Amino acid sequence: DEAFVEDINNILNSGEVPNMFPADEKMQILESVRPAAAKLGLESPLQLWGYFISRCKRNLHVVLCMSPIGNAFRERLRANPSLVNCCTIDWFGSWPEDALEAVALKQLKEIDLDADTRQTLVRLCQAIHVQVQDASERFLAELGKHNYVTPTSYLELLSALKSLLESKRQANAAARKRYNVGLEKLAGSAAQVAGMQQELVAMQPQLVATVAEVEELMAKIAHEKKVKVEPKAAVVREEEARAQEKAAAAKAIKDECEADLAEAIPILNDALSALDTIKEADIAYIKKLQNPPSAIKLVMEAVCVVLDVKPVKVRSQQVCGVALMLLCCGM
Repeated sequence: DEAFVEDINNILNSGEVPNMFPADEKMQILESVRPAAAKLGLESPLQLWGYFISRCKRNLHVVLCMSPIGNAFRERLRANPSLVNCCTIDWFGSWPEDALEAVALKQLKEIDLDADTRQTLVRLCQAIHVQVQDASERFLAELGKHNYVTPTSYLELLSALKSLLESKRQANAAARKRYNVGLEKLAGSAAQVAGMQQELVAMQPQLVATVAEVEELMAKIAHEKKVKVEPKAAVVREEEARAQEKAAAAKAIKDECEADLAEAIPILNDALSALDTIKEADIAYIKKLQNPPSAIKLVMEAVCVVLDVKPVKVRSQQVCGVALMLLCCGM
């Protein structure tokens, strides 16, 4: 974070970070240093703050480690000159082989390993780091490009080794756990299969008896089907055929009646319409007829037949009157 580097630059330059403390905290700081500053004759807030800053400069020690790889180091030095002007610079080069071995032993000491395996891993990490350094020097000599191999790279190598070893151990533990669980399930399944086989052997006589009973029952069912069910089914089929014939005949009669009714309904409707046209004057006219025409006599006789009026012997001139009276009563 470049802002952090800027804060370090301010501390090295002036001993403080601008606007670091709010007003209330700054007043608490001034009150806390006032007794010690009063012995030196310092009383104003500016003098008290200067005394606090001087105490910070005298007691604060900053150790800053930075990698010189790339342009970031150069840009930081240009933007923050106090990193050079106010610091004592120690340049650390490559570690010797005994230092590599000591660091590797310390880093791998926390891992659960036997002594031989740990020593082998230490030599392996040491050899990898030295070989990468030699290859980087050849790369610089042949191509003129830098490949920086710093102590941080060695620490990252050790950290990667520990992470890889831990992940592999966890994977092996999970695989071993799955293998053990699988073995337990196989053993349990084998025990269950053995128990079921014993139960099957014990139930074999009962199974044979059950099969015999089932065969006997099937034979009985087949016999009853042949003797009782099939004859009844034949009778039912015959009755069904006769019923279908009667239903067909009834349907034919129904169709014929509906056809006749369809022809009679229009005639009935016409008759009703014609009946509505008869007026009281027409009826009075017919009553006055002494000898009505034969057509009128025929109609009146038909009315008597429809209304189930038995014949009565009357004079001819009374026939129409009686018929008309009966017709009016029927209407």
